[in-house]
Amino acid sequence: MPLDASDEALPDSAGAQAEEEAGEPAAGIEFVTPEEARAFYCAYAARAGFRVRSSKSFASRVDDAIIMRRFVCTRQGRPSRKDTLDASKKRRNRSSARAGCPAMLQVNRRPGAAGARWVVSRCVLEHSHPIGGDRADAGDTGSPKECSNDWLPEGQNCNGNAEPFHRAAALAPGGSIAQSLLDHFKKMQLDNPAFCYAVQLDRNGCLANAIWVDARARSLYRWFGDAVAFDLTCRRNRRAVPFVAFTGLNHHRQVIVFGCALMTDESEDSFAWLFETWLAFMGGRKPTSFTMGYNKAVEIAAMRVFGDVKHRFCRRDIFSICKQKLASLYSEHPTLKLELKECVTELERIDQFESTWRMLLNKYNLFGNEWLQTIFSIRHQWVPVYLKDSFFGELFNAPKLETMFKFFQRNSIAMTSLRDTAFQFDKAIARQYQNELQEDFVTFSSKPVMNTSHPMEKQSSELYTKVMFELFQEELIESSGLLVLKVESGKISKFEVTKSEIGNIRYIVVYNEPGVSVSCSCHKFEFAGILCRHALRVLIAIGMQDLPENYILKRWTRNAKRSIFSLVPENSKGPLAWRCNDLCHDAIRFAEKGATSEEIYRTAKEALQKAFSEILPQRGVHLK
Repeated sequence: MPLDASDEALPDSAGAQAEEEAGEPAAGIEFVTPEEARAFYCAYAARAGFRVRSSKSFASRVDDAIIMRRFVCTRQGRPSRKDTLDASKKRRNRSSARAGCPAMLQVNRRPGAAGARWVVSRCVLEHSHPIGGDRADAGDTGSPKECSNDWLPEGQNCNGNAEPFHRAAALAPGGSIAQSLLDHFKKMQLDNPAFCYAVQLDRNGCLANAIWVDARARSLYRWFGDAVAFDLTCRRNRRAVPFVAFTGLNHHRQVIVFGCALMTDESEDSFAWLFETWLAFMGGRKPTSFTMGYNKAVEIAAMRVFGDVKHRFCRRDIFSICKQKLASLYSEHPTLKLELKECVTELERIDQFESTWRMLLNKYNLFGNEWLQTIFSIRHQWVPVYLKDSFFGELFNAPKLETMFKFFQRNSIAMTSLRDTAFQFDKAIARQYQNELQEDFVTFSSKPVMNTSHPMEKQSSELYTKVMFELFQEELIESSGLLVLKVESGKISKFEVTKSEIGNIRYIVVYNEPGVSVSCSCHKFEFAGILCRHALRVLIAIGMQDLPENYILKRWTRNAKRSIFSLVPENSKGPLAWRCNDLCHDAIRFAEKGATSEEIYRTAKEALQKAFSEILPQRGVHLK
């Protein structure tokens, strides 16, 4: 399947070791990686006096792996008739750098006994224009970046290194697009000083990666930054721009964005730069858990930056790759796909999972399947049964969450240029924020329907958001169908909980009376943040009327964001609480705008004082 690489930004391997005295390109030369081939061609181009950009790639129809890379002169192609970036802007009349130059180097992957090699399959040395005047500056060998420094800790200041970026804008193909992206970021920061961004350039001074985080994302991270996912779904889709995002879940189980980036370089060092920069923007506070797509470079970079944070590969991502790797097997054995999924997601004990996995391999004669061997060898990094002692906020009986690629589709975000993508995405996120306010309103204004007479149900309906209450309510209702047997007595009691119709499935629940703590062998609370039906059955059996406070995770409650604004009593609900919540959101935006300059600050302060002095006394309210 053909892939058209972005002209706006060029990937470059920071670790490539192409020597200046390397020979002239020729068919048949072999390289270990395509990045090594690109570095070789760039070194040749620097000596000859022209510049290089990445052009087309091809992916295998079997496993979607890249099998061809093409590198061309920056003057390849013809001038565009239309500026797709922003047709409303006036443009200066200037000539295009494109001159239909045929110079190029193409490498194809060739399998071999010692591993795959990348071989030059096509090479054109002739140019359609004079060369020799575009040599790169001798000192341009690093990876410069421009960023807004306000949120970076000491030692990570980028020094506002704007000149290399402007040089890239002038010299690199698509540079005007790169410049307009930077202009967009600067305008966002001018509108809101809490907006922060950083840009990384490759060795040729071309835009490689860019990250941006707005004020709302920083606030959301303070409340819901315990479980973070790194979404690569747009980057994986070959029709989309190279977009990635840091995401999480709010108290309504809506997907929220903690920051996003445009990446054309998927090297380990680039991902490490991205993670370090994002973490700095978030004040250096690491999440509890980190979910990532199945990508070796991402995994190594995450280990470097996040250290002891609990990591896992995205299960959905691995199942998606299974569709490609096991396509013929799925076609031959129609039940295999479902059986594999049930084995991974439904079994709650390690011994059950491993024995069932072996049974499936034996049933379908798959012991020699390399892909299944690979994902089984890393089972501790993606199969839930090995990860249930850590919080990921995942609930298996909850609706499926939306990926960033689906978000792009749903919001009709055009895959045209980097600046357009960033602009449209930011607008879509602003619209999505209204969905959270709508869910707040529904939570505070609606009256939940009670299905049991137990006090825990009423208590949870007043604490949890509507979505989370319904999920907890299901656990409470299902607990009534379980049998409980005390097997050990004392200050610390142990219980066996079984399904009435399936007595061979047992759950062990331990209750610590002095510490008022309960734990279940299914580890649902540790993994998802709400008590399971087995633990609830034991609490009800010992006569407990209310949920212990330490098992009401604040991030799932209607007051999840009340830490900053303690303006309404904790037991408040209905229109009063919703109005307060809505005004708090407006106050945040008002404060952000009001702090942009001394003049605006004074105007905003006077407006607030006028509101307090004229409106509140009419209602009998006086502020000291």
